[in-house]
Amino acid sequence: MNYNSILLKALCLILFGSSIILIEFVGFLQPDYNSTGHYISELGATGAQYANIINYFSFLPVAFSSLIIILFLQSKLSTSILSRIGFLCIGLGIFIGYFGAFMYPCDYGCPTEGSFSQIMHNGLGLISYVIVPAGLIILGIGSRKNTTMISPLMPFATASVYLLGFFMMINPDQAARLGFWQRLADYTLVLFLIFASLSAKVQQKH
Repeated sequence: MNYNSILLKALCLILFGSSIILIEFVGFLQPDYNSTGHYISELGATGAQYANIINYFSFLPVAFSSLIIILFLQSKLSTSILSRIGFLCIGLGIFIGYFGAFMYPCDYGCPTEGSFSQIMHNGLGLISYVIVPAGLIILGIGSRKNTTMISPLMPFATASVYLLGFFMMINPDQAARLGFWQRLADYTLVLFLIFASLSAKVQQKH
């Protein structure tokens, strides 16, 4: 029995369930909230109806499950210094963003300015949105001349979609759709990790 494969599959299920399924379910339940126009962080904001559920069963497990998945992928798929650096940047970026959201929930409504927690939330979130695409690009470059189960097109394509979502999210003209653009970025990254994990699983069988 391949325990690494079972663990990786379980982590992928936790990641998918906590980062997408739970968030969309709670977003559906919360009054005056819609996934198209509101930040994900608003579900875990101070005073939000289901904040504890989101913070403890979404943000926290996403932070740790994604980091463990990244470390596993790095050990199985990295064949160059650049690819290892790329994986670490992705893992660190996701962890900073989601663990930061857990430690420093935004104020209700997630305003641009606010309490110390809001300032930290914004700062760590920005760091995350910078480090993650940088890591994806570095991973793509590091995978070009090395035999891995990840095509360099995967991280490059993910970085492109991620950056598109981020820049559209902060575009004032897209304020009514900022939730959609944030989800485009975050959910694309989650799917990338899951597909990369499936590739690692296939590699172990041969």
